[in-house]
Formats: sequence, structure tokens, C-alpha cells
Amino acid sequence: MRKLPAAIVLSMASHAAAFAWVVRDGAAPAVPLRSVFAAVADPRPADPPPADPPPESEPIAVVFLDARSAPTPAPRDAAPDRTPPERRAISTSAARAHEQPRGAPAISTGTARGDELPRGAPASGGPARSPWMTMRGPERPGGVGLSPEFLADFLAHSRPVPPPPDIPGERIGDEIAELRKQLRRAERYRPDEVAGGLQQLVALNDQRAAEELKPAGGGTYRADKETFTAKVDADGKVHLKDRPGKLDTQDKMMLRMGIDPYGRNKLAFLDRTRDQRAAVGERHNRAQLAHATELMQNNIDRLWAVTSELAARKAGLFELWDDCAEAGSDELVAGGAAARALVIGAIRARLRGDVAYTAAELAQLNAHRRSTAVFAPYE
Repeated sequence: MRKLPAAIVLSMASHAAAFAWVVRDGAAPAVPLRSVFAAVADPRPADPPPADPPPESEPIAVVFLDARSAPTPAPRDAAPDRTPPERRAISTSAARAHEQPRGAPAISTGTARGDELPRGAPASGGPARSPWMTMRGPERPGGVGLSPEFLADFLAHSRPVPPPPDIPGERIGDEIAELRKQLRRAERYRPDEVAGGLQQLVALNDQRAAEELKPAGGGTYRADKETFTAKVDADGKVHLKDRPGKLDTQDKMMLRMGIDPYGRNKLAFLDRTRDQRAAVGERHNRAQLAHATELMQNNIDRLWAVTSELAARKAGLFELWDDCAEAGSDELVAGGAAARALVIGAIRARLRGDVAYTAAELAQLNAHRRSTAVFAPYE
């Protein structure tokens, strides 16, 4: 008897075992079997069976901390839901998150029960709102604010307000004079106090020597720099002038081209002395306002001396009246009022009768005035 090939016997045995296993489970699906002739024709070994798929990982349940709501009953004719419980929890939570009203937080930080509602949450209905997401709460009762003790402690530990700018050298000069006055009575102090006062006197003298603006007489000041000099008038105006002897050839060429070779140094000087020059001008203005009536009287006398024409005198008195200040600091307003009263007194004393202002002249002058008040010297 002729023996069958070993490959055919092996193939028949494997198919018989597979068929027996399928019949044992009670179901025999149509499984296509490989042809015996194909197996004989293809002597190559059969492909290995596919490996079992990896087990599915357990799904992660994402739970949104929303207020619990009663589940919606399913209709009677609906098909039963065979979705696994963990997947159903994910889909239900996602659907509830999409059904939230616009503007509601996706994840709430807590809900309140009964009358314990957080600040900013609705009284009834709607999603609960976190108290930390509320920007403005109920208005505070009146009188609630910083306590006096807190303000006193805050001011005690605050940085002191810097002193106002002083006239160059005057504050240091006053301190030097006071210190010298104390040192004249050295017998009243201990030796260490006298030594400390002498050291402070030397330091103050060095500070005064380092001042850029030096008194030049008549309320003016002067500063001598390497390449320019600065003169400050009594009203605070400054005049800069180059020193030709300190300019080299390159500096002179730059000047011919309209370029200031030391413009940066001049700007730095103006920045450093701005506050001091402002203090100088403010003191000058106060002094002028204190003598406003005297200055106005001098102007009226000068007007009468330079012209004898009646129309020119009338126009000049109106200009002096119109130049008086009406707004500004209290000192400025007071000085302008005093000077204006002097002008009105001079008009009533010198321009009376036939030489008085006519109604047409007053109307013409008032039409060109800059003041808010009306020029009416006889009222």
C-alpha cells in the first residue's frame, strides 16, 4: 500500500481537530478550509496563526462635578442599552457638559444647599457658581475703611517727602551759620560733640564749594564750566556762553557747521540746575508781587514822562490795567488786584472832566481786552 505524504496527513489531522472543537460549542459556522491540492501544490509551511489581540485597557471614567440631576427616563419602545456601565458614565457626563448653558463653568467648585448659597450664585435654578469667580459682592456699609491705627503705622514707615528745591547755597549757608554759632559756645558740649561738629562743618563747606551755581550779586548766579559759562538772572532765566579759549580746531569747525560740540554738557547742566533756577525765579516773583503797587506807580510815572499825548496816555493806562494778573496763585492774584486798583485810582485822579474816557473809547478798548473783567474806571 502506498503511503501518503506526511504533509497531507498532518493537514487532515489539524482540520479534523478544528472541526471537532467547533461542533462541541454548538455552532458550526462555515469556515473555508484550505484545499488539499493547494496544500500539496504548496510545500511551504503554513502561516502561523495570528496572535491573540492585546486585552483592552480599562476605560478611565471622567466625572464632572456638576449638580446631580434626576436621570431622564427612557421611552418604553426604546431598545435596551447594552453599553458597558463605565462607557455609559463617560458618554452621559460628556452629554451633560455640552448641555450646560452658555457662560456656565464646565467644572464647578461646589454647590450650596438650601439657603447657604455662595456669593454670586443664583437664588433658584441655573448652575451653581463658584464664590471665587465672583468679582464684585454686595456693597459694604458706610464708614468701613482703613483704621486710624493702620494709617498712622503706614505714615510712620513711609518715605519722607523730599524738601522743596532751595536757593543754591542758601540752605547750606544757613546750616553753616547755625553750626558756627554752636561752636562758639564749645564749653557747653563734650569734646566728642565738638569734634563731630567740626567734621560736619568741613563737610558742609565742601558741599557749598561743590554747588554749580554761585551767587553773583543782585540776586543773580553764575557757573563757570570748562567750555562754557552760565549766568542765571534774578527771575531764573539762564544765559549760556561758550569760552573760545577752550575750543580746539575741531570744535570750531563744528560751530561753523551749526553743531554745538558741547550741547550735551549744556543740556545736562540745565537738567541739574532746573529746580534751583525755578526756586530763584519763584523768590523773585514773590518779591515783585510784594512791591506790585510801587512798580505800577513807577510805570505810570514813566508813561507820563515819555508822552504828553492824551490818546497815548489813555491807551497806556488801559494796557497797564489789562496786564494785571487775574488767575494763578493767591499771591499773584493779590498783587494783580493791588496794581489794578492803583491804575484805576490814577485814572480817576488824572483823567477827569474833558479829558476823561468817552463811552466810545471804553467800548473800543474793551473790544480788544484780554482780561475777563470789563474796563470801567469810573464805575
